[in-house]
Amino acid sequence: MNIADLQGWLNGEKLRSEFVRKQYRLIALICVCVFIYILAGYRAMQQQHKLSDLRKEVRDKKFEYLTISSELVRETRQSQIVANLKQQGSKLQENTKPAIRIDE
Repeated sequence: MNIADLQGWLNGEKLRSEFVRKQYRLIALICVCVFIYILAGYRAMQQQHKLSDLRKEVRDKKFEYLTISSELVRETRQSQIVANLKQQGSKLQENTKPAIRIDE
């Protein structure tokens, strides 16, 4: 490529040639396709960020659920219930006799 060809591209002479004028629709189609491709890439990147944020939120909610579940299990243990009743000064007593099963 020599200087004259480069000047032809820079000053727009090559864009006015008959070959390029016949290809304007193709060039426009290629530009639209490139624009859509770039737009789709940004959209995919945005969805990846959203998915990552949702995964973090699910993980945090899972840990919160496990914490609340373990607290509930600890609070509903028989020994913990007895200790809470004694601490509150309740007169209820724990049954020390085993349950009797009546078969018919």
